[in-house]
Amino acid sequence: MALPIDPDTQRALREELDAEDFFQVIHLYLSSLPVRLAGLRGAIDDRDGILLQRIAHTLKSASRQLGAWSLGTLCETLEQAAREGDLQQSAQLCSAVEQEAAAVRDALQQIAAEG
Repeated sequence: MALPIDPDTQRALREELDAEDFFQVIHLYLSSLPVRLAGLRGAIDDRDGILLQRIAHTLKSASRQLGAWSLGTLCETLEQAAREGDLQQSAQLCSAVEQEAAAVRDALQQIAAEG
């Protein structure tokens, strides 16, 4: 099973940013994650495929920036399902996104605590 956060991506980001900025990026991601996940669910409940695509795209990009490649891939698949109007598959994928997001959240909280 893949790690929720790719250590090589994390290392590269740490080298690119100073410590304060690195932890700020993690904090911003963690603070926006519950809002984005709730937005995904809300878009599915409202049958709003366009909003679902936008939120999935945003979460995909933010997750990949931090090295959460599995979550990014799930978001990409969700984005595509929403684009195709497949809300049943989108609902199933949303559950998988939520599970992977919990693992990513836990890993990032650990990284922040060790910082």
